[in-house]
Amino acid sequence: MQIIPVIDIKSGLVVLAQQGQRNRYQPLSTLLCQSSQIDDVINAYLNLYAFSHFYIADLDALMQTGNNHGLINLLFSRYPNLSFIIDNGSAKPVYTPLNTDQLIPVIATESITEQDLSILKQQTDNFILSLDFSAGDTQMGEQRIYQFSNLWPDRIILMTLGLVGKNSGPDLVKLAHYHKNYPQHQFIAAGGIRHVEDLLQLKKMGIETALVASALHNGKLSCDDIRQLEA
Repeated sequence: MQIIPVIDIKSGLVVLAQQGQRNRYQPLSTLLCQSSQIDDVINAYLNLYAFSHFYIADLDALMQTGNNHGLINLLFSRYPNLSFIIDNGSAKPVYTPLNTDQLIPVIATESITEQDLSILKQQTDNFILSLDFSAGDTQMGEQRIYQFSNLWPDRIILMTLGLVGKNSGPDLVKLAHYHKNYPQHQFIAAGGIRHVEDLLQLKKMGIETALVASALHNGKLSCDDIRQLEA
């Protein structure tokens, strides 16, 4: 199983996500990292474990209040051996990675129409689609996107925003449903993961990738736990 640390950026700082209420996110200061500077957060993650991939959400771009393109672009040269999965609300190229392996774009259902997703799918399969569910557990964006899996790329994030930072566990029912009904796709769990027991349960279900933040920052997921999961 692959564990991918999450970094949410707002106004140039890393913030701690809480149930999708983006306007209320505060600069990060945790047991793992007391700094909200992105390099400090990445290095804190790397000091815990030799992660190869990081998920980055540009909240300003997603909320259409600005962007952090310049800050994110610097990461490619600072961390040439890492890959960044980036959600900025657009499928248009705005970054300049040193090589194609460094960048994996994400487009979320809240940010794309069915028509634009169909066009993108015809052009490339090198992106990840995030099926987003709101804090009220409703589908975000056009519902037809959730119904027509022929529009989906190989990798799909199931993002349950209402569970982010809530410490109540992942949405096992939703993950099991999608994994069972769309076996041709690789599903990535996101939202609510508390500890290694949650991840072992996901792994047993057949979910092989998870986005994690809180469990890393509060010390509930250790280096030994990650080694066990990735074995």
